[in-house]
This record gives sequence, C-alpha cells and structure tokens, in this order.
Amino acid sequence: MSSVKTSEFYTEVYVPLTRQVYEYPALSEQTAEDKKEALKKEKKRVRQATRSRVFETVIAVGLIIFVGAFFMLLINPQVGLAELAKDNSDLKDQIAVLKRNILDSEEDLNGITDMDSIRAQALALGMQDPNANQVVSIPMPEDDKLVTMVSYDEEFGISEEAYDSAVEALTNYYLEEVSSDE
Repeated sequence: MSSVKTSEFYTEVYVPLTRQVYEYPALSEQTAEDKKEALKKEKKRVRQATRSRVFETVIAVGLIIFVGAFFMLLINPQVGLAELAKDNSDLKDQIAVLKRNILDSEEDLNGITDMDSIRAQALALGMQDPNANQVVSIPMPEDDKLVTMVSYDEEFGISEEAYDSAVEALTNYYLEEVSSDE
C-alpha cells in the first residue's frame, strides 16, 4: 500500500515494495527551476531504486548459489557412500557365488573318490567283497618296479644310469603317443 503526501511544490508517494519515496511535481504551478530540481530528484530516486533492486537480486542469487554449494557438499559424500555400499554388496554376492562353486567342486571331487561308488563299480564289474578270513593278493607283472629316486652325481654331472633312464622314458612316452594317435 502506498501513502501519498501532498505539498505546494511536489507530491511524495511511498511504495513499500521498493521502499522508496518518489516525488512527483505538484499539480500547482511550478517554476522551471523547481521542475528541473524535482526531475533530478526523481531520476536520483529511480537510480537508487534500480541499484537497490540489482543489489537485492545479486544477493538473492549469491545466497542461492551459496546454499546450493553447501547442499552439494552435503550430498556428495552421501553419494560416495551409497556407491561404496553398492560395490560392497556386489562383492559379497560374488563371494557367495564363489563359495558355492568351491563347495560344489569339493562335492564333485569327493564324489569321484567316494569309496562306496568305487565299491559299487567294482561289484558291477563282477568283483566281490573278500571274506573276513581271506587274504587278498594282487598279482603283479614281473617287470613292475617302483622308482623312488634318481641319483645324480654331483662331481661329474648326471650319472649314466639316470641319463639312460630318462632317454628310455622319453622314448616310451613318444612311442606310446604315436601309437595312440594311429
């Protein structure tokens, strides 16, 4: 709401939105100097009102930017924590899958070496369980031998026996591989 004050030379109008008082020339006759002075005062007040509006706008925009910056400083760590939580959750899921795979592999391995399955296969092939008073003997081929260690002579290098053994083993290996390919 504006208030109006009238005098002999000018009319003052107060506008609360701009918090300024504007002077308008009074309706009575004025001299040229009074009109020029009133016009200067009016221009001065308009400039002041414009300056104050610009200043208030700059302050408002600055406050909005300031609050936005603080808001971003508050939100940014929260976003980082959320990303870390998601990554941790994904890694926990991967760990659970790997544990399940390990357990499945162990079960498969135990199933391969399970004595009950070996016994069942042996019975299916025609073997039978020995009696309590039976001695089980397994016939072995005469050329069967168990080599536990190959000795190397430290002073003179490899012994001839170890060298001949290695050559014979490699020859047999390649001969068996060639015959299995044919």
